[in-house]
Amino acid sequence: MPEQQSDLRAVAMPRLLVRHVVEADRPRFVELFCDEGFMTFSNGVLSLSEANERFDRMILRCAEVSFAKQAIVDLSSGVVVGYTGVDWIDLEGHRWLEWGYRLVPAARGKGYATEATAALLVRAAGEYSGDLLAIIHPDNHPSQNVSRKLGFRWWKTAEVNGELRNIYRMRLPTAGS
Repeated sequence: MPEQQSDLRAVAMPRLLVRHVVEADRPRFVELFCDEGFMTFSNGVLSLSEANERFDRMILRCAEVSFAKQAIVDLSSGVVVGYTGVDWIDLEGHRWLEWGYRLVPAARGKGYATEATAALLVRAAGEYSGDLLAIIHPDNHPSQNVSRKLGFRWWKTAEVNGELRNIYRMRLPTAGS
């Protein structure tokens, strides 16, 4: 882990480290993307092939966007417990940055999603201006609470990939201002 901690892109907090994913994270994320508990409130678990493709997309986005979906590491154990950050999504004829976060069940309810996302949002605000979306399953009340704590505001309910989702929106001001 020393190599990851010395990464200048990493964001360290007292309990967590948020850092770009690296190839060595592939087995952990593939395991998580295939786990029903981790994938709760999504469109379901992924196949091995889909899980690898999703991880490949995380690697690609981290090369493009410094606040792309990144590993959340529990510093007390050194284990990746989830992710936070953005990916691109096409919605209603527009291309948006969609902020997502997801944690293993044992890490939920501890403030990790709020803590890790707030830290990475600081980087985003310094580099990006415009709208961010958070797309959340209507029954996932804890995630909706997290998004509101972070400054996202309910925008609308809309169909996303064939499922109704609550969409929250945050406008970041001109970067650096």
